[in-house]
Amino acid sequence: MDSKVETKITSGRGIFWLIHFAALLVSLSCFAYGTTIYDSLPETIPTHWGAGGSPDEWEAKSFGTVFFPLMMGGGLSVLLALIAAVVPAMVPPETDSSDWELYRREGTIRGTVAALGWTSFLIAVLIGTLTVAGWRTPDHVPAGPALVMVALILGCLVLCYAAGARWARRTAERDGVRPTAEEQEEEKRWVGGILYNDPNDPHVLVPKRSGSGTGLTVNVGNRAGRTAVVVFLVVFVVLPAGFGVFQAL
Repeated sequence: MDSKVETKITSGRGIFWLIHFAALLVSLSCFAYGTTIYDSLPETIPTHWGAGGSPDEWEAKSFGTVFFPLMMGGGLSVLLALIAAVVPAMVPPETDSSDWELYRREGTIRGTVAALGWTSFLIAVLIGTLTVAGWRTPDHVPAGPALVMVALILGCLVLCYAAGARWARRTAERDGVRPTAEEQEEEKRWVGGILYNDPNDPHVLVPKRSGSGTGLTVNVGNRAGRTAVVVFLVVFVVLPAGFGVFQAL
């Protein structure tokens, strides 16, 4: 492992922290707005809304009942920032890593930190939007923003990892670092560096790519793997979204 190469490619990673800062800023802005209207809120306020957007639980007004969602969102943003801070330690480089592998690893780290940052930001926007809507129109809080945010978060995850992989390729090429023939073949078997794509491998779950942490990922190269991904999206995204729309009508 070349420490000079590793030091060189890690410079510039700090810009991704702006996204985490923006997430906290969203929560703080909503909190500041809440303090200006706190006295005008009714003494009994709704604290939970059903799938159709109508309130089904109420509590006496207090600092906790009014600002708890924002405090929860702020705490989540801090947690995701802490996870992002330890990501490099979670994917340590191999002792015999080639220069190309170091660039690829850095791309994965940047994609992960960016994905965590955008997830934090979008969740902060969602919680802030719903909280402010609960203050201003307590009789009905629309389910639309939640459904949109779920789709945006999933899209951001894919885009962030794809962008990280593209950064690794372009930066390595700019610096005169190119993968070996074996590394090029290995690169072709990964989508965005996170999903395995090998039609000759019958396994649905395979180990994550070296330098991408521990655990398993899905092989979308065979029919069973693609079916697993579709079932996951239907069960955890499409059906909940459809149910939310139905309840809101």
